[in-house]
Amino acid sequence: MTHRDDKMTDGLLDQSLEALFAEARDEAVMPSTALLAAVMADAETQIATRARQEATCRASLRPKQRHPMLAAMVAALGGWRAVAGLATAAVTGLAIGLGAPSTVTNLATGSYSESATVEMTSAGDALDALVPSFYDLALEG
Repeated sequence: MTHRDDKMTDGLLDQSLEALFAEARDEAVMPSTALLAAVMADAETQIATRARQEATCRASLRPKQRHPMLAAMVAALGGWRAVAGLATAAVTGLAIGLGAPSTVTNLATGSYSESATVEMTSAGDALDALVPSFYDLALEG
């Protein structure tokens, strides 16, 4: 329970507290120059550390040139796209050369029409006569 006298002192406490708060609001507290200098030095250290970390990360992600001779040859041929085209042509030539030498020879010499005396009933049979089967390739070597 509160006494009647306590009600009168509440007003005095509120006034004195209000005066203290007003005095604190009016007074602008600035940090010392030593503190500001320490904060700035710490910030500059952090910035330099992060810059070093980013530089090492970028350097580790950068591709390393391991074979400068290969890079020079690729550049001389016209880049990786040209090398890919040449590789495709080489593989295709190898497949044609190894895959069906007798068929290519027959087509080149024009002797296919003479050697194709087998009775062909449809276009599928004509295609089968041109393309060798697995057994033909296995017999050739």
